[in-house]
Amino acid sequence: MLHRISADFFSLTPEAAEALAAVRDDRAFAKSRIALLPGGLEAAPAHYADRPTPQVVVVEDDGEDAVLLARLERLAEVCEPGTRVVVIGGRNDIALYRRLLAQGVSDYLLRPVTARQVATALSAIFADPSAPSRGRVVAFWSVRGGAGASTLAQNAAWAMGRSQGEAAIYLDLDLAFGTSLLACNLDAKQSVADVLAHPDRLDEVLLERFLVAYDEALSVLPSPGDLRAAGEVGLEAVDRLVDLAARMAPAVVIDLPRLWSPWTQHMLVAADEAVLVATPDLVALRDAKTMAEVLGPKRGDAAPARLVLNKLDAAKRTQLSPRDFEETLGAAPLSLKLALALPFDPLLFGTAANNGQMLREAGKSHKIPEQIAAFATQLLGRQPAEAKARARKGVLAWLRT
Repeated sequence: MLHRISADFFSLTPEAAEALAAVRDDRAFAKSRIALLPGGLEAAPAHYADRPTPQVVVVEDDGEDAVLLARLERLAEVCEPGTRVVVIGGRNDIALYRRLLAQGVSDYLLRPVTARQVATALSAIFADPSAPSRGRVVAFWSVRGGAGASTLAQNAAWAMGRSQGEAAIYLDLDLAFGTSLLACNLDAKQSVADVLAHPDRLDEVLLERFLVAYDEALSVLPSPGDLRAAGEVGLEAVDRLVDLAARMAPAVVIDLPRLWSPWTQHMLVAADEAVLVATPDLVALRDAKTMAEVLGPKRGDAAPARLVLNKLDAAKRTQLSPRDFEETLGAAPLSLKLALALPFDPLLFGTAANNGQMLREAGKSHKIPEQIAAFATQLLGRQPAEAKARARKGVLAWLRT
């Protein structure tokens, strides 16, 4: 789960500072504003004497019980109503813990503290059991131009919608060179450029109006595919668009332009799944390695990016093999695993592109659409709707016996 919070972390010891810095860099808090500050609890009241407090303040303290409680009293005097406080201390005393909770402290963490403990405490504070369910967000990025990331993104989104029995949303964020209108044979008067130009007006009703249905499995927010319509893209605007789409569909696929900017980096880190698409050549391997080095530490071991190797055997004599990619990218500390390898089939892909169809529609008995559908299921991390229905029937039959 991604959190959007404001927080200040006041540390005393190097160990706590390191753990708090790791929380700030955790992808679960990629949408949060977190400041790292020195001085511990003692420094916090003076810091807020002339500035507002964030949603949560994490403070480290090494004082005795009376000193700790007195410092918290001074902090409470300058905190705005609703500010949450988490204390990191060295006293393993249940009586102190109860006194802190009675004084309004949200949590007390015992030193030495880990990043996971702090992250868990913050997640518990801001967990909302009544919050609506959120669809899975998958970002596609082309390691090199022409690798086929947009085609794979479109077909993966369509496969996700078919799998869940509910339309997935495909966001074509390549304003200058997006292919969604041609690839899906759509006619749209409005595009993602219009949405991003006025993010303050965006809500579910407006986004529903802008989405264009390909069929019952896929809704598309198309790109204008026009240099003249491509303006500056703001991170907050894209964030708002993706969050809203994720509340409207079981799956949201983001097709990112091959543009290295703050907002594309943010999407690759914040998305539930990041898919990098490469061709089997040396330059693509180099760039995939660079991406692994940049994304690996930010996405962490829990959600590593996935690599798709596309257009295998287009140049058999000179291409690199999947094993070459696995051996280079699978070595520590890189965290980029080869998830799918697709052969070069210009007839299938060309037919689908010319007809404005999905690959399965252009080649119903072809293996490549089946591979993409299986990969889409992995990205969703959940059972297809038909499988869930069969499972429910099985449980009901068992209960009746």
